[in-house]
Amino acid sequence: MSRKPAEEEVIKIGFVGTLSGDAANYGQSELNAIELAVEEINNDGGINGRQLELIPEDGKGEAQAAVTAIQKLINIDGVKVVLGGTTSAETLAMAPIAERNKVILFSSYASNPAISEAGDFVFRNGPRDDDAGRFLAQLAFDRGHRKAAILAESSDVTIGLRDVFKEKFEQLRGKIVSDELFGLGEKDYRTQLIKIKASNPDLIFLGAYSGITGGLAAKQIREMKIDVPILSTWVFSGEDALKSAGSAAEGIIFEDVPVLDLKNPKAKIFVDKYTARYGQPASDWDAGASYDRVYIIADALKKCGENTECIRDYLYGLEEYDGVIGKYRFDSNGDVVGIGFAIKKIINGKPELIE
Repeated sequence: MSRKPAEEEVIKIGFVGTLSGDAANYGQSELNAIELAVEEINNDGGINGRQLELIPEDGKGEAQAAVTAIQKLINIDGVKVVLGGTTSAETLAMAPIAERNKVILFSSYASNPAISEAGDFVFRNGPRDDDAGRFLAQLAFDRGHRKAAILAESSDVTIGLRDVFKEKFEQLRGKIVSDELFGLGEKDYRTQLIKIKASNPDLIFLGAYSGITGGLAAKQIREMKIDVPILSTWVFSGEDALKSAGSAAEGIIFEDVPVLDLKNPKAKIFVDKYTARYGQPASDWDAGASYDRVYIIADALKKCGENTECIRDYLYGLEEYDGVIGKYRFDSNGDVVGIGFAIKKIINGKPELIE
C-alpha cells in the first residue's frame, strides 16, 4: 500500500504579521509565541496524528502587503486558517479575502472597531480600540482634566482611538481644545505642537502607532516646554518608546492590555518558556494571546478537521477558554469577552501597574 505524499499529512496554518518596520518587535513576538505553541503541539502528537506546518508572511503593517500575503497563503499554500494580522490595517485588508474564501482569520492585536463587522470568519482575542478610547477618556475626566489636546498618528489603529476618545470626552463635558494629526511614520511634530501649546490644554492625549513615533512625540512635547500630563496607549509598554522618549517618558500614564497574571500557572509557564528561548517579548500579554490562539485553533481542528464552517461555529460556541491571558469567549461578532484594560505609568524609566 503506497503512502500519501508527506505534504498531504500536514495541516498548514498561515501567519501574517508586522515583521518589518516600526512595529516589527510586536509582530516578531507574536510569531515567536506561535512557533513555540506549534512546536509543542507537534511534539505532543499533532492534530489527530497530523503535524501542523506554520507558514509565516510579513504584512509589514500595511494593507497591500497583507493582501499579497493572504492571497499567497490561500491560493498557493492552501491554508484554511490565518493567524493575523498584527495591525488593524493588515487585518481589515485581509478580512474580505478571508470571508470570500471561508478562511478563518484570527488576530490578537488588531483593535479597530470595524473588525467587528468584517465577517463571520474573523475573530480576535484582544480588546477593541473604541473600548480603549472610552476607557482613556473616562480616566482623563476622572483625574480632573477638562481641556484635552490630541496628537495622533494617521493609522487605522490610532485614528479609531482618537475618534472615540474625542467623542467620549466631549460627552463627559470635557473640551477638545486642539486636535492634530501627523503622517504615518513622521518624525517631526513641531508644527502640530505649536498649535497644541497655543490652545493651553491641561492634558495631551498622544495616540501613536509605534513605540518609536510615540517616544519621539513625547520627547518633542517636553522639548517645546509643554508641561501638562501625557495620556497615551500601550506603545509605552515597549522598549522602543522608552528609548525614543528618554527622560520625557517619565510620568506618562497609558492604557494597556492586562498584565499577565503570573498567579495563573499557564501564564507563568508560558512566560518562563518564552523568556528562556527568545528573551523578553515586546508585550508579555500579546505574546500570550498569540500562544492561546494556536491552542484554540488546535482544539477546533481536532474537532472539525479543516472544515472552516465547523471551526467558525466552534469558536462562536466556545463557552469559556481558560488560557494564558485569562478566561474568555467570543461574542456574535467574533470579539473577545472577558478581557479588559490595565493602567500603567512610567516610573523611574519603567512601566508600572498603578490600577
